[in-house]
Parts: sequence; C-alpha cells; structure tokens
Amino acid sequence: MLAILILFAAIRAPSAPGRRAFTLSVTFALWWTICVLYRHSVTDYETRFLLCQLAWFGIMATPLYWSLSFLTYARGRELEKTWQLVTVGIIAAVFGILALTNDWHQSLYISLIDETTMLFEHGWIYNVGLIFAYSTMATACLYGTVTALRSNGIHRWQLWALLASAILPWLGNISYTIYGFTLFNDDPTPFLFTATGAFMLGAQLFGQLFVLPPIGRDAMFAMLPDPVLVLDEKGRILELNPAAARLPGVPAQPIGKNLTDASELNTLLQDGCCGDGLRHEVRLAANGLTYELSCHSLAPWGRDGGRMVVLRDISLRKADAQRLAALSRDLETRLEENVRLQTLLRDEASRDHLTGLYNRRHAQTILPALFERERAGMPLSLLIVDIDHFKMFNDRFGHQTGDAVLQIFANILRQGMSGEENVFRWGGEEFLVVLPGADRQTASERAEHWRAQMPSITLPDVLDMNITFSAGLCEVTATMRTTLEDAVKAADKALYAAKAAGRNRLIVFGDEATTRAAGGKTASVALIGA
Repeated sequence: MLAILILFAAIRAPSAPGRRAFTLSVTFALWWTICVLYRHSVTDYETRFLLCQLAWFGIMATPLYWSLSFLTYARGRELEKTWQLVTVGIIAAVFGILALTNDWHQSLYISLIDETTMLFEHGWIYNVGLIFAYSTMATACLYGTVTALRSNGIHRWQLWALLASAILPWLGNISYTIYGFTLFNDDPTPFLFTATGAFMLGAQLFGQLFVLPPIGRDAMFAMLPDPVLVLDEKGRILELNPAAARLPGVPAQPIGKNLTDASELNTLLQDGCCGDGLRHEVRLAANGLTYELSCHSLAPWGRDGGRMVVLRDISLRKADAQRLAALSRDLETRLEENVRLQTLLRDEASRDHLTGLYNRRHAQTILPALFERERAGMPLSLLIVDIDHFKMFNDRFGHQTGDAVLQIFANILRQGMSGEENVFRWGGEEFLVVLPGADRQTASERAEHWRAQMPSITLPDVLDMNITFSAGLCEVTATMRTTLEDAVKAADKALYAAKAAGRNRLIVFGDEATTRAAGGKTASVALIGA
C-alpha cells in the first residue's frame, strides 16, 4: 500500500529531475517485495527458487534506479536522460537473465545452504552485482550528503528523506550479506525498502518532493544571461557560462586557456580598468554590445589572484536611455519653443502693432507696482499726450498717412527713454508717458523737447502738416497717496484743460500751469481740483 501511494504521488507530481527514475525504483522494489512474500507463501522448492531468480530484476534495478534518481534530483540541473533509464534497465535485465540461467553456468548460486531461508553459496556474478550496486549507491549517498549539507530549507529535508529511504535498506542488505541478519527468516532488504516508504510518502506529502525540486548552482550558472568568467592569477579561464563562451576573444575550447591577446576584453582586463567590486561601462565593438563590467576577487575562496568577471549586458538599457534622452531633448526643445511662442504671444498681446509701443493693458499690468514703490521716496511724473486735431488730419490726408504720423510721433516720444522710463499707446492718438524720478520741471523740459521736434514730422506729397500736441502732467510726490488710476485721472483732467485752453500746450495738474503756445504766446489756466 505504501508503494502504491508513493507511486501515485510520484506519477501525479510535475516533471522534475529524478522523478521517472524514482518511480521505476519504487516499482522494482515492489516487484522484489512481491517475489519475497510470494516465496514465503509456497512450499515447493522449485517455485521458491524461481522466485529467488525473478527477484534479481528488482534486486539490481531498485538500487540503481534509486541512485540515478538521487543524483539527478540532488544536482537539480536537468531531467534524467532516456538512455540512462534504458541502461539501468538493461543492467537489471542482464542480471535477471543470469539468475534465470543459473543452472547452466552456476556463477550466481553455487549451492543451497539453507532451504528454509533460501540461503545460497554465491558465485562471482553475485559478487560483481553486489560490488556494482554498492559502489553506485555509495557514490550517490556521498554526493547526496554533501549536497544536503549545502542545501537550505525544504530542499535539505527532501534530500535527507531520500538518503534515509536508501541507507536503511542498504544497511540491512549489508547485515544480511556479511553477518547473516534476517527479518522474517529472510533478507531484510525488501521489507526495509517498504518501511522506508514512510519517509518517501512524508517527503512527498509534506516536503513537496518532485514538486519543489532544487535547482543546481551549475544550472543557475548556465542559465544566467550575463557572461561570467572565472580566471586564475595568470588570466587562464577556469570556468565560464554559455553566455561568456559567445564573447569575442574567448577560445573555442576555453578551459585552461587565456583570452585572445588581440581581443578588446583581454585588453580591458590587462589594463586593470576594473578593481574588485568596481563597475565600469564598456562597449565591445566586435559584437556591438555594451556591458557593465565588474571583477570580484576569489581570495575568500582560497584563490589568491583569481577573479570572477561579470559582464551585465546593458545594451537595451543603454539604447532605452539614449532614446529617452533624445525624447527628453526633443521635449525640451518643444518646451523652449512653446515658452518662446508664449513669450512672443504675451509680448504681441502687450504691444501696439502699429507703433511697437506697449499698449494700455500692459501699462495697467506693470505700472501699479511702480507707483507703489515710487510713493515711498522719489517723485514720478505721468503724462498723457494727445495729437491735436488728429481726427481732422485723418479725414484730410487719409488713415494711411495718419498711421505714419502716429509711428513718427511714437519714435519721438521714446527717444531718450532710459531705465524704467516708458511710453505706452494709451488709445487712438493718446500716449501715456511715465518718467520715474522726474519732477514737474524735468517732465516739462522733456515735453518741450518733444514739441521742438514736431516740425521735423514730414511725409512725401503731404504739405502743410503743422502737427502739434497737447499734454497733461501729474506729478506724484512722497506726500501724495496716489495710485495709477488716480494719476491717470489727474493727467487726463490736465490734458482736457490743455485742449480747452487752445491746445499745443502742457498743463500740470494741481497748479497754475504755464504753457508756451506756438508763436511765443503765454497762457495760464487754473486747473480743476488744483
């Protein structure tokens, strides 16, 4: 029943190293046990002797299949090969046939010693089979013990269970062969194989035997996608994985040989570019790949001067980084262009397209802060300048000529502007001039300078232009609590007074203003709100 349960669990387990060989080992152990039990149930000597002969198929197959299963499972590298399973089967079959033909050669059983226990004097074939089976199991047990000691967790438990399942029957067989120990008046080996089935059943049910098989370190080393080379102190290759074997400069039969002298990798390693644990980015032109190269000393493992060279392929990561960098540069360029366009749009939105001066909206955006700052100290003069009779001029000479006059007049106003001084097109033929730090005297002189340049405004085919302007001035001092809106209203009132006084003059808000009219006439106006 134990054997059947073990077989059922092993067959249902996923494909794993050693599973098929283990299943065959349990199957032949069951065959061996059946032969022994059946032999105990009959009294006829010929039948009992035949069962002893038939048992040899299980006597040889059980330990050999177990050894193959244990070695394959402990290595954890790959499944057992079909030819290995067939070879073990052929060996067991040969011994079974030799047992069945013993009457012809007398090389397995020489003579009967005890009919009750079916104990025989054995020949040389028996000894050959015994030595072969024992040496195979000894090798498997030794390798399995070392592997179990190096394993961790559930894999160590699995390997100990496999060892126990073979060592107890093996010890029983040695006791029977050398010391004549019997169990139920017979060879204890098949009974012990059945008893150790409890270990195997526990390993399958609780230790996930064949469900969570160990993966050998050499298998992991071979499956690594990154090239790994182990070099001795003279640069000779001690070990490498398949990925490293494909590197340029690695010989066809690499173990014990140096890298090709002319190879890039050999040059890099000889130049000492990579210290212990340090990482360097290298590109091998021979295969066009980029690697992160690191070297690790083997001194902790007793190999002074030896080193392990690891090359992590970062070609895709590098390509992705370069692609991201290109996308980032493109995005940065687009952002810069976007910022430039936004700045241009803001600038265009804040400028008068005809004169190139900032417009009224821009003035209302930047001047309030200037007024707040200037109110604490230095004076500030604000002027509203208006071209006299500009509508009549437009009607007489046309809008195109009027636009040209506006452009020339705007140039006259902005000439000599410095620092925070600025001129804005306030609307139509009106211009707003802000002169931080200028008192009424300075501002009046600037207005007279503009007036002096008015006769220079000439246009081809336009005679008798006689262009003049009127201006209202508001001076903001430290004693006045004036905002931009208040100052504009004051200057606008002064401008209105200048126009009412006959135009072509400047009037200062809040005072009696003296204006100089064309032809040298002088007039004084008492301003509203002065």
